[in-house]
Amino acid sequence: TLIGTVDLKYDDVSYATVQQKAFLRCGMMPVQPIKELWWFKIGAEEPIYYYDPTSIEAAVMERAKRSSRDNTSLEIYPTQLDDEGEYICRVVVWDNTGNSTKPSIPISREARMMLKVNVPPEKVEITHLTSGRNLSLRCKSEGAKPPADILWTKTSPDGVETELHDLTKVREIEPTGDLYDTAEQIFYHLEENEMIAKISCVVRHHNTNTTIYKNITFVSPAIQNALKVTMQRFADPVLYSSIENQDGQDNVAGLVKISADPGFKVLYNTSVTLKASAPGVFPEPRYLWWVGDQTGIAGRELHITNLEEDKSYFVLAENPLGRVVLQIPVYVTSADYSQWNDSSNDGDARITDASSGLDTGAIIGIVIGVLIVVFFIGFAVWYWTIRDGTQVFSPKKEKPHVVDEETIPFRSTDKPLMRTISTQTLEGRRSRREPSI
Repeated sequence: TLIGTVDLKYDDVSYATVQQKAFLRCGMMPVQPIKELWWFKIGAEEPIYYYDPTSIEAAVMERAKRSSRDNTSLEIYPTQLDDEGEYICRVVVWDNTGNSTKPSIPISREARMMLKVNVPPEKVEITHLTSGRNLSLRCKSEGAKPPADILWTKTSPDGVETELHDLTKVREIEPTGDLYDTAEQIFYHLEENEMIAKISCVVRHHNTNTTIYKNITFVSPAIQNALKVTMQRFADPVLYSSIENQDGQDNVAGLVKISADPGFKVLYNTSVTLKASAPGVFPEPRYLWWVGDQTGIAGRELHITNLEEDKSYFVLAENPLGRVVLQIPVYVTSADYSQWNDSSNDGDARITDASSGLDTGAIIGIVIGVLIVVFFIGFAVWYWTIRDGTQVFSPKKEKPHVVDEETIPFRSTDKPLMRTISTQTLEGRRSRREPSI
């Protein structure tokens, strides 16, 4: 824009973002000596900036100063929302039209411009309603200027993001003072095979180059080693498993967990409380408990009183993405097996005094067993004594010296074997005839 003999370059409209720097251009070409520089804001009682190179430089607005780009443009930092408005740049220069013999003449020129202040969204929230596998999602952006745009995306389990098109949308823009709230509602149907659905509300504010993601991830309840079975309670097949088939690992998204207090093995005629939870499942599933053909009981906990026999309880965990059924066996025992109940002892077995658990019948059985063992030992000793006669208790007889005949030399004419036998026979006879002294 050209004004008289002084060229002032300025922008009719300048834009700034709140809390950032605003630049209002008002430059001269060619550059001439400045006598005075004034900046006004329409509606303000006093100038926001004044500059006199010979005496003073004053900024009524503390956040305003001359720009380093030239001597006449203005910078405001940090920009506030109420800085928006119309500004006047007045420049006074000396001009003697090139005649050095005449005194210089002050020339004043003005330029008007508008400053627009943009505000990024301050808050984004997303809410939902469900009906079966039908979702109603509402995303709201608050405190933006101008109003923000909203679009919707879906991210697959492998991380691929795609924009959702052909959705039924309802958009509302509501002014709140100088700012605007934008709300958009969509309707989305979950597919049968969708166990995890991550849907994002993407708020884009082009004027401030701002993008905000607000995610909502729907996760189905899950169980391990599941079978699809048909139950009389449900019209359609459901995924079924038992807690005895759950390995307890936490790497499965939305795994349903069951705990028991005091444990899954309880004493006769005592009480137990079963609790269900599903960390990571969204929306929070509803739970339904039952045993046999009884009517189901809704809630996260089932309190059982006076349990007298082993029973298997069932719990349904269901949300818009899916439903699963878990079987929970509870055992009744006459002894205290709480050390094997993970839910009561966190997996740490307790060492107890074995004798403190023995009743009178067990003690009598042990005594009788000891007496029977002693009886059989005595009987065995007696039996072997009778069978061997006095040999068992008589002193040992010395063994006769035996000579190996093969080691004795003899002549071929000798008959040692016969002579030895004859001698032994005679000696035996003589010994029988002669009385011992």
